[in-house]
Amino acid sequence: MRDDQLIPRDDAELLAAWREGSREAGGQLLERHFRSLYLFFVTKVGHGGEVDDLIQRTFTGAVEGLERYRGEAAVKTWLLAIARNVLRQWAWERKRKRTREEGLGEVSVADLGVGVSTAFRQAREQKLLVAGLQRLPIDAQVILELYYWEGLRAREIAGVFAIPEGTVRGRIRKAKVLLEAELDALTRTGEELASTLQGLETWAADIAAQVLPSPTAR
Repeated sequence: MRDDQLIPRDDAELLAAWREGSREAGGQLLERHFRSLYLFFVTKVGHGGEVDDLIQRTFTGAVEGLERYRGEAAVKTWLLAIARNVLRQWAWERKRKRTREEGLGEVSVADLGVGVSTAFRQAREQKLLVAGLQRLPIDAQVILELYYWEGLRAREIAGVFAIPEGTVRGRIRKAKVLLEAELDALTRTGEELASTLQGLETWAADIAAQVLPSPTAR
């Protein structure tokens, strides 16, 4: 067995091996965090080749920033921070095609013409939840998904956004209020609203199972 086949399993060790030139280590690191990156993008740009392109751009950004990464944050947090920058660049490019207005401001994914992916085939409430999230300002959508679906703590999200932890907590509260208002407009009854809001904390695995490609499809 060659030395480069003895790829370590720890993120930090994989990163060190990648820095030393091991493509296998870099590939394994991306594979390990593929689910998080795919779910990060698919609820914002739809289900298709654009997701793969943005994941590739994230990976390219990681390669370019490899020497600048000092380990202050976990590798997953670092990759998600790069993904957020890639998403903002995508949103900026898409917005410029639709309007000449400056800045992203309160722009949502829905404002950019992205609908709920046809990959969401099952529960109506799941489709409503994703539709509600897509009506939020992009950063509000990101912060809720990282907190509830990725299980990141406020401190870790602070690393993704490069803002204080206390600010993150305030933004989570504000984003949840905004989401409830959007879902109130989308749902038919109070019971459906309550069920859909509850899903924010419980449907991550179900939604991921619907939208993630099978290993053989990659």
